[in-house]
Amino acid sequence: MTLTANLVFGPGDKNISRRTALNRRLFVRLVDKGLDEYETARRHILAQLAEKQRTPDEMAEQGRVIYMLKFVDHMENCICTVRRILRLLNHLKGNQDGLEFPRIVRRQIDSLADDVVDMRNVVEHMDDEIQKDNIEENESVMIQLLDSQDGVKVAGESLKFSRLGTLLRRLHELSKNMAEWSAESSEKSSA
Repeated sequence: MTLTANLVFGPGDKNISRRTALNRRLFVRLVDKGLDEYETARRHILAQLAEKQRTPDEMAEQGRVIYMLKFVDHMENCICTVRRILRLLNHLKGNQDGLEFPRIVRRQIDSLADDVVDMRNVVEHMDDEIQKDNIEENESVMIQLLDSQDGVKVAGESLKFSRLGTLLRRLHELSKNMAEWSAESSEKSSA
């Protein structure tokens, strides 16, 4: 945590180019944001389940809370943030500083990215899809749970929580690896 905070808020790296350092800072911050949005969305699902367990008398007396709308907001934020992270990753993998990514983690990320990118594109361009009459009668215009409740869907696209969660874990691993680039590049330059 301290290393990440120093990386994001510190003065930067002298051992890597300014562009790489700035992209890396943003990458690390967005990974933290993506994880936070995912966890917040998850908490809203759990709160909705707990809300359903309340008795009708309790609901009548205290009112009812619909947590699913906040779930939609945070899940959408998570998906859009992960898409931004994937774009930054493409910039970072092309760095001219000789900094490398663990090949296995990079392959895992690539294998999990397509569903997130497709979901983000639908969410981000929903207004255009509505104007073009591309939304089927039974399709939702906002994120909703799959019938199996193991993921989300919107306008014909779906994304499993297991894939999104695994992708976030791999991005976090990569983020931790990137936070150590400074120490590694210092060691390389002194060798």
